[in-house]
Amino acid sequence: MALRINYNYQADFTHFNLKQTEYNMNKALERLATGYRINRAADDAAGLYIADQLKTYAISLEQGTRNSEDGISIAQIAQASLQNVYNILNDIKSKAIEAANDSQDDATREIIQQDINRLVDVIAKIFKDTEFNGKNIFSSSGTTFTIHYGGRTQQTLVMEISSATASAASNTNSPSTIIIGGTTFTINVTSQTAAEASIANIDALIKKVDQLNAKIGSYQIELEKIVTNNESQRINVQEAESRIRNVDFAREMSEFTRNQILMQSGTAMLAQANQLPQLVLQLLR
Repeated sequence: MALRINYNYQADFTHFNLKQTEYNMNKALERLATGYRINRAADDAAGLYIADQLKTYAISLEQGTRNSEDGISIAQIAQASLQNVYNILNDIKSKAIEAANDSQDDATREIIQQDINRLVDVIAKIFKDTEFNGKNIFSSSGTTFTIHYGGRTQQTLVMEISSATASAASNTNSPSTIIIGGTTFTINVTSQTAAEASIANIDALIKKVDQLNAKIGSYQIELEKIVTNNESQRINVQEAESRIRNVDFAREMSEFTRNQILMQSGTAMLAQANQLPQLVLQLLR
């Protein structure tokens, strides 16, 4: 056995391995403390890049879902207003049928026309006051809402809502008008003939309102399907990111325990290695 006092290879080698074990244990401690397998690019440069890209996309999908839910809210508000318009139009039709009956004279028809004009005024206010975030949904020139539903560029859905306005006559002898999608519907019940024509106009008007309502409802259905798909994608993307970025606690704890044992045994062996040069003293006796 060679004995040297100027250089202790055994102690140096043991110390080197002890430092490596300490580094690995500290790394395991860091991962266990943060819950992340990757805390800096040096831990896994490619993994960090992929994980960050996945995280960004997941955040973008989440915002796209919120945008889509805003679009759904727009559709729901519009449909609720059109349902109220539909109910009022049924009341107007009942009054037009009443006016078309020849048991009525011109004086009572004027009273009925007055009632209809007030109901049309309510419809005018509904069209004018229905809005989302200050933007009128039923404008006189039509309204377009562009919904950015996805996490990438050009992922948009355009909601085109036809114009809808109403004008109520202040004079009981004057007819009122309702305009849907550029088509004008006149409601005049001041005579039996005019009342008969107005019944047909109101029927056509109700169909037009229902068509507009159905179109808006189809936008809502599409957006709801998009939300479902966005959420499904987001969950899977976040799971993919988690597998790359987050630590497996069971595995990391076993590594930490292993390194802890190696640290204790390495410290003990370093003490033994440091005692080897003392054997030289026995040769000098």
